[in-house]
Amino acid sequence: MALVLFLFAALSVFAQEHRCAACHAETVADFQSHKHAKNNMDCGICHGASEKHRTSVGNVPPDQVAAPSEVSKLCGNCHLAEKQQYEQSPHGRAYASEKKVKTANCNTCHGHHALRSWAKQVENCQRCHTTLPASCKAQPTSVNTRVACMSCHARHTLAVSSR
Repeated sequence: MALVLFLFAALSVFAQEHRCAACHAETVADFQSHKHAKNNMDCGICHGASEKHRTSVGNVPPDQVAAPSEVSKLCGNCHLAEKQQYEQSPHGRAYASEKKVKTANCNTCHGHHALRSWAKQVENCQRCHTTLPASCKAQPTSVNTRVACMSCHARHTLAVSSR
């Protein structure tokens, strides 16, 4: 019975991705490299069933597309501890203030449909944080070490740690 349920879940994910790939081939290919896809999650987890979107021949939006200020709530449905940490960060507090500011959310570091590389994460931080302290520009202490934002800042809260 467990095998039947597993095969049904796998076919369901394949069918969902196959339907989306007809118009969104690159996005689906990116998503297939993501941990979420490897855990049998599909487009509907974030975008809802989107039946009208999938069956339309015109420009009908998916049921759900998270605005930047809504991303942490959407991700927080499964990643509750990380959401709570993010909400305490300067970026999370900026969204909570409801001021019209552009700030980092989950997708800034983690990507939308595929995980971001370390270099892309650093590049994204530097889009706003252009003036960095000397400690952020330090040379790595060894070949196997790299200086990155997360070398000093805690994940999700971004508090400076004493590493």
